[in-house]
Amino acid sequence: MNSKQRLDAYIGGQTVDRRPNLTILGSVVTRYGGIGMDECCTDFRRMVECARRAAHDLEIDYIQIASDLAREAEGYGSILRFSADKVPAVTKYALDDIGQADEIKPLRAREIPRLFDLVRAAKLALDDPDIYPMTLAVGPMTVACYLRGFREILSDLNASPDAVGALLAKLCFTTLDFIDELANVGARYMYVADPVASVVTPEQYEQIVLPRHRRIFARMESVGICGRLHMCGDTARILPYSCGCGARIIDVDSPVDLGRAIDIADERCIIGGNISPRRDVHSCGARHTYDAIMACAAKAGGRRALFMPGCELPIDTKRENIMAIAQALKDIGA
Repeated sequence: MNSKQRLDAYIGGQTVDRRPNLTILGSVVTRYGGIGMDECCTDFRRMVECARRAAHDLEIDYIQIASDLAREAEGYGSILRFSADKVPAVTKYALDDIGQADEIKPLRAREIPRLFDLVRAAKLALDDPDIYPMTLAVGPMTVACYLRGFREILSDLNASPDAVGALLAKLCFTTLDFIDELANVGARYMYVADPVASVVTPEQYEQIVLPRHRRIFARMESVGICGRLHMCGDTARILPYSCGCGARIIDVDSPVDLGRAIDIADERCIIGGNISPRRDVHSCGARHTYDAIMACAAKAGGRRALFMPGCELPIDTKRENIMAIAQALKDIGA
């Protein structure tokens, strides 16, 4: 059973040889081409080349079409600084005041060059006979953060929730168009990373963020794309709401109790997680990593779930530790 068959079958509730490995490699993929993060972020062909090699070597069941969380925000006017050893940093935010969001014109994916590069990357990776590409879209709350600043957007959310909601609606227009573009080239899988949404209150998530997440995942379903939601951090308080967003897979990070998360999901989605990327994969031995994945399986108690780190791995994570995840999944089986 190859990765395509395994992922399709597991999502569809069919028999598999083992559970899919959806570990987020992050910048680890750059090691498979000897490139820096700056090149990974700006050359989609090299990004695909590295990600494809990494997926095959590390037994990951998808090709990561992603590099950073700032593509959409760059298109809307935030200025970035690229470097070889780090993800792009914002040097100037596009919005000095939330009131300026009224002036923002919603953009199509083709109007944001680096974002549309991900469509080109997905199309290029789709020729792999064994592994599907899974393309990143940045969630609206996180794009807003990259336009305004972390503290500022959270302050705006308290002081001007309607203005933030209106901004998120505009940003969703781009995401929906991006989904359509990916569907046009034959994409089957996407994931939405919205880490900033993990720090809002349950009420703010339900009233302001959730309606946008629902629109995004409803669009994916309508065009035949399987959606995955990734929000790192402690999402326990908002999980009862996010499990109803329409994503087929929802990642939970290590602060969340995996067994409890599966209970909350109640078969509305497949929960994925949730060992610590640093404590349980990066800064330990391979046996520790193996045991941590096996502990996830014990918490799941045979229920449908995916076992992996709760967020992306540090760039210098040892190969043998990453391979310990793959070995544990083989030993757990279906």
